[in-house]
Amino acid sequence: MAPKTKEQFEEIRQRSMETIKQTALELFGRKGYFNTSISDIAKAAGVSKGLMYNYFESKDALLAAIIEEAIEVGERLIEDAMQPEWSAYEQLEQMTRNSIHMIKSNSHYWKLMISLAFQPEALKTLEPILKRKEQETMGKTVAIFEKLGLEEPLKELMFYGAIMDGIVVQYVQAGEEYPLDDMVEMVLRRYKSNG
Repeated sequence: MAPKTKEQFEEIRQRSMETIKQTALELFGRKGYFNTSISDIAKAAGVSKGLMYNYFESKDALLAAIIEEAIEVGERLIEDAMQPEWSAYEQLEQMTRNSIHMIKSNSHYWKLMISLAFQPEALKTLEPILKRKEQETMGKTVAIFEKLGLEEPLKELMFYGAIMDGIVVQYVQAGEEYPLDDMVEMVLRRYKSNG
């Protein structure tokens, strides 16, 4: 058997890290962050505890990697929607539909992410990053609501975010029975006349 190349080692490393992150997220969602140990994660992921520490220096670092990945997904959704040639309504529609598509395509993952949101103590060490990212996101997306000509664009953005969060939570709880597409259309109808 030929020795592995650098690229092959890196591919194995990335796959192992992904398995560990997915396993950790599953356990954090099911058992809670504080009730899940590094040993639990290593055992469920099928790796040694030592190897776990080779990839992530602590459980907090592992959680940070999971959250950063979710943030990157959200940032890409916004970037994809912010096409300068599109109207504000088209940007909002794209951002909304992309978000819902992402949730539908991996509802199990997002259900676990939502469960983490209800464990605020777990996210305490990530608060500065989360606050900064939230501010950056609001700075980019409030422009859509400004271009829609709404009287209070920041409050409208906050309202939109609360509605979308509620829709997502209800969908991941109820599953396919939830009228997700109808809810999305209701949200978009609110802004169509401004587009």
